[in-house]
Amino acid sequence: MKKNYSFEEIYRLYMNDLFYYMLSLTRQKEAAEDLVQESFYRALIHLDSYRGDEVRPWLFRIAYNAFIDWYRKEKRTVPQDIQEWQLPAVKSTEQQFMATNEIYEWKKDLTLLPVAIQNILILRDFHGFSYQEIAEMTGYTLGKIKMDLFRGRIELKKAREKLK
Repeated sequence: MKKNYSFEEIYRLYMNDLFYYMLSLTRQKEAAEDLVQESFYRALIHLDSYRGDEVRPWLFRIAYNAFIDWYRKEKRTVPQDIQEWQLPAVKSTEQQFMATNEIYEWKKDLTLLPVAIQNILILRDFHGFSYQEIAEMTGYTLGKIKMDLFRGRIELKKAREKLK
């Protein structure tokens, strides 16, 4: 923890980011809330193994591992119902509708991809993590991250062109 934040400060700073990350993976509000709490619980338990890297990627890695455990327990596909994302303030109702619709379509198209590629696309394109941070969080090589992003974006583009 580069700035020596307390655990409470870390929770306040990153709770919403982790919630929207989990929501984008699970597509279920209740499951996302449970996974956020599980992630912070695991972070608290494993605080002694923290190596002093950036806190945010470390937390997202813990959250992703919690999601994988949950996903394996559920043994089902991710539901197709898409919940609304919280959007930044926009100038008009029309712009807000367009932004909401674009996010909805992107999330819907993401469900066509394998979960691992969905995760990489969400981490990079929605949360803005660097390739290196994603590689550290997922345990994949930098080359695999770049290749999966490239292939995932191509698959999303193909899916959108088929719908047009």
